[in-house]
Amino acid sequence: MKLKTMIIMMLIIMSDINILAGNISYTDVRNAPNIRWKCPDVEQYQSVLYSLRDNDFRVYATKLKDKFQLYTNPKVPSDKSLVTITEIQIDNPLFNSNNLLNHISLWLKNRKEGWESSIKIDNSEKEIVSAATVHIANNSSFFNLYKVYVTPSLVIRLIDNNKLLVSLATGNYINREYSGSASDNLLNTYNPKITDVFPFVPKSSFKQTYARAYVGTYQYFWSFIASLVDDLNSNFTRDSKMITELHYQFANDSLQTRYGVPSKVIALQNPSTDINTELRFYENAQKVVFMGKTISFNDIMSCNIIDDPQFIPGHSSTYGAGISFFGIGLGGADTYTTPDKTIHNYVVDIKVDNLAIPFIRIATNQNEFRAKEIASVFDYILRHRQNVRSNASRSKATPKRRHH
Repeated sequence: MKLKTMIIMMLIIMSDINILAGNISYTDVRNAPNIRWKCPDVEQYQSVLYSLRDNDFRVYATKLKDKFQLYTNPKVPSDKSLVTITEIQIDNPLFNSNNLLNHISLWLKNRKEGWESSIKIDNSEKEIVSAATVHIANNSSFFNLYKVYVTPSLVIRLIDNNKLLVSLATGNYINREYSGSASDNLLNTYNPKITDVFPFVPKSSFKQTYARAYVGTYQYFWSFIASLVDDLNSNFTRDSKMITELHYQFANDSLQTRYGVPSKVIALQNPSTDINTELRFYENAQKVVFMGKTISFNDIMSCNIIDDPQFIPGHSSTYGAGISFFGIGLGGADTYTTPDKTIHNYVVDIKVDNLAIPFIRIATNQNEFRAKEIASVFDYILRHRQNVRSNASRSKATPKRRHH
């Protein structure tokens, strides 16, 4: 917790938060260029790591120690951590910050490295905080295997809506010692501070192990950031959720301008994000809108609910054959029987007096309530349309009296 707080304070010092505000139209989003994510530090630091490499990891670790400084806590000078902070630049930023943070959170979960167990999203601060235990190095001796882990704290914060600040930090190792070359017999677990072992303490034990761990931590941190940039450039060049929401609002406003406020809306999926999956009834305009088609109330001829069920017969299974002596069975066999099952499939069929749209077929699957709700609205339209026609016919059939 102390390390997380330290990282957040460092990010606040490094940047001034100024969240851009304003309404974004659907047309602006649809015509906008793709978002691009860049991190010049990734290539630069990975090149440095590659240029300093050495087959002897003790030499490699010493070079890195001389090249990169650990972060020192100003309040506790003896408290030092291996910290990597970088900035991911965002070109053509056009997204909802909550959608971006949710996308990054899902990316973290999909890495399956333990990040998913402690992800916290703060939408007000526009940041993600997490921690994980990550395997970074192995080292084998004649008799034992050493597997080293770090428990980095992660903070990803959106700044000014045009850059992401990413920070990874750790101050300790977890070094697990196993007998032999397999990870099935744990002998000891060591939890040293990074500054208490090689290369910071040349005479410490397990020099080769901690040299590999020191190098592996930097390699993991920069590989992690590179993977995040690659994912964003592959999967978040457009905010699909925001586009869907804006398109829905755009379509809703267009229909409202034409027909007014709908008298009834039945969504075929929940939550409704696509106006084409909604049945919209406009009683004042005498219109039904569905799947981009507009139908007049007067063109509706009939409505029926059809159930096309699927019958799945039960079956019996016997587990265990038992023992048989001279045709006599002795125990051991169990028989399980599954019951018959019927899966309903409700469909609402509406006939329309329109050659371009002769019928509407609406599948509600097993949702009988939804099918009845849809049919009830169309029955209401048919009844009231018949009343209107009857009144109109009656008025035509009744002769007007002449006054002399």
